[in-house]
Parts: sequence; C-alpha cells; structure tokens
Amino acid sequence: MMQIVPDLDRMIGLEVYSTTTEGVKGRIKRRKGSNGYGHGYGYGYGYDNFVVEEVIDHSRVSISKVNDGKHRYPVFILRKEGIDTIHALKELESKYGLKLNALGLKDANALTLQYVTTDKVIGEELHTRHCVLTLAGYSDRMLRKRELVGNRFTITIELESSIDYDDVYLKVHRVMMDVKARRVGNFYGYQRFGSIRPVTHLIGKAIVKRRFKEAVDTFLTYVGEHESEQSRRVRLMLGNLNAEIVEGIPYSMDLERELAKGIIKDGDPIKALRRLPVSVRRLFVEAYQAYIFNRALSTAIREGYDISTPRIGDICFTVDANNRVCDICRYDDTSDAHLVPAMPLAGFAFKPIGRFGAIVEGIMKEEEISTKDFYIKEMQEVSIEGGFRPLPLLLLYNMFEINKDDESIQVRFALPKGSYATILLREIIKPVRPALVGF
Repeated sequence: MMQIVPDLDRMIGLEVYSTTTEGVKGRIKRRKGSNGYGHGYGYGYGYDNFVVEEVIDHSRVSISKVNDGKHRYPVFILRKEGIDTIHALKELESKYGLKLNALGLKDANALTLQYVTTDKVIGEELHTRHCVLTLAGYSDRMLRKRELVGNRFTITIELESSIDYDDVYLKVHRVMMDVKARRVGNFYGYQRFGSIRPVTHLIGKAIVKRRFKEAVDTFLTYVGEHESEQSRRVRLMLGNLNAEIVEGIPYSMDLERELAKGIIKDGDPIKALRRLPVSVRRLFVEAYQAYIFNRALSTAIREGYDISTPRIGDICFTVDANNRVCDICRYDDTSDAHLVPAMPLAGFAFKPIGRFGAIVEGIMKEEEISTKDFYIKEMQEVSIEGGFRPLPLLLLYNMFEINKDDESIQVRFALPKGSYATILLREIIKPVRPALVGF
C-alpha cells in the first residue's frame, strides 16, 4: 500500500518513505503531567521520553578522573532539556562567564547529554534553568568534533490503548530489517528545518539567492501552522516594525529581537543578519543544502535507485564493522566490500559526480541556483563548500533494542553523527501530522 507523505514532509524535501511497512500509529516525546515547560498540567512533550547521549571514540582520546599532567584538558558533560545547544551555551555563559565549545548541536525538545570543553574549571557541577554541567574528567588533548562518533537514543513511543503489541513488534522489526539492509534513506530530519515552524531552509535559500531582506522578513514574520498564539501575534506585529514592538518581543524569541533591533537601527538587512551568531546564520544556509539533499534522495528512491550498494563511478564512504563512517573514495570494480554510496552536497565546490551527483544537479536547476551561489561574498562566513553524505541510514554498532511497557514501547539504538533518529521513527510511525505527535 502506497503511504501518503504529509504536507510538512514535502515542505522539507521528504517526498517519499523508504519502507512499505504500515505505520504503528504512535507518538513520541509525550508524558502525563507536563506541558514541556516544567509546569504540571495537561499533556505535553516530555523530554525524559526522548533521551540523546553522545558517543565519542575512546580509542582516539583518553579521559582521566584526575589532572595528572598528561590529562590536563577539562571535559564536561552538559545535561540539558527544553533548550537547544546554542542557547544552552549562551545560558551558561550569561550566568558563569564560561565560554564552552560543544562537539555537536542538539535539539531543544529532548533530554540530551553531550560533551563540552573549556580551558578552565569552575566547580564540579554548575546549574542553570535548563542545564546541569558536570566535570567528567580530563583528556590528554582538547576534544575535537572528529572524536564524536554518533549518538545513542532511548525513545518512548506511545501507542493507542487498543493496539496489538505483537503487530507493533512485527512492524518495527520489519523496518529495522530494512535499516540493517541499508535500504532506508539517510535524510535530514525535521529538527534541521523546524517542525513547528519549518523555515530555516527558506531563510537559507533567500541568503543564497542574495535576497537578504526576504531572509530577514521570513525569519521575523513566517508563521508556522502549529506555533503558539503568542508567537503568532508577535509575528503579525513584526510585519510593521517599530521600537515599541521590539521591546514587546518575549525572551524566548531572542534571535528575532536581535534581528529586529538591527533593522530598526540602520535598515541594512546584511548588518541585521550579522547580529545573529555565525553558527545560526550558517545553519540557515546548511538547511537549504539539506533541503536539496532530501529532494535529491527522494528522487533517487522514487526512481528505484539502489542506495545500499555502490556502482562504478559512485563516490563512497568506507564503513567499519561497527558501521562507523570512515574514509571517502571513488568506487571501482577492485574496491573493498565495506562501502556505502554517497551523494554530493550542494556548495560552491559541488561537482555532479556519478549517478547521484546528476540527480543533485537536476534539483539545483529546478531551484534555479548554481554552485557559485553558495560562495556568498556579501557574507563570506556563511559560504559553504559542499561535501558528501552517506545515502543509507546506518545503525551504529548494529545496536537496536525494543521493550514493551504500558501502552508504549521503548526503542534504543545508535546512529552515526549527522543522522537523525526522527528519520528512523518516521519510518516506524508513518505520522499523518508529524508536528502533533512529537516530530
């Protein structure tokens, strides 16, 4: 049976499903007694039902409980919930004056544990409204992003009370067999774009096309279907900017406030955008890159391409026995068997290599953009070169567990860095309205 893809999915380039298994009609990230902001009423999205833990490569770095001279670089575990990584680091800096570097970026709507580093120690445990920062020990060198292997997930899927658990287990098992056979696409997930307000790629597209005023207007005024009434009211007012309106922007919309202040100050959209952290601005352009990738991968799957096995001329990644992604190479008939096909990412160095590169080139033509558009001389710091991304979703360490509970199931699995748990969950649940069931 053909599964109908929701409108939200199509908006972010998810035009197909990779599997034909019927969805289990569940929801994620919900718990009783919380609205997701620490208050005890109604139903809301509960962070403890969606746990993400970073996995680092301990063969590359040694961490000791004591500073023994060799181990002298402090390593912290940042436990956060209800806040994304960028704002969590800002919250800690505001309270303690502590500048921290994170290996990866994590979503707000989860309980996450991630590694962060700094060059000094202030106490063994620090607390803010959304965060707990704990000293994990000392490493023999500064941790770098390359040390991050992936993420381990523990996720509760709530089911309808009348559901047949045996049927659910069978469906989940079928999807996992497809994942293990490398038949599920390694799409970028909802978090890259925003499921409540899928707008980051639209802002990025405007920047790539040098429509900087449109980028500002989209950031400030685009209203998501499932945004709160307060946010809707604010965005409607931001269509007619003045200083009084800016002062009324709530704390939770700090980026909007900063951008609006910039426009009022000198009316220059580029200067206004530059008031935002460079990491945020790069996310916009990278989200547009991700949208192009999603559309291209959707096209490949819809047209019956085999994404599990490389062919001569394909760019590939080598993977080890634990499905850790390693080196990149071009496939020929003498190549090693432990390879997965890759797709070129749009960027100023993009080349239409192989069958998948040709698909990306076709999507870029539809989008009316060229490689040179990704070199943004008006804002060079957000230019992106391109690169490659594995096509199949890989199960890190071949880890997957499923446990039954009262009217729910809990799944535990690990994915390489850059892959999204929500893409695997999307195949299991096949949600009709993703934003309303926790995606």
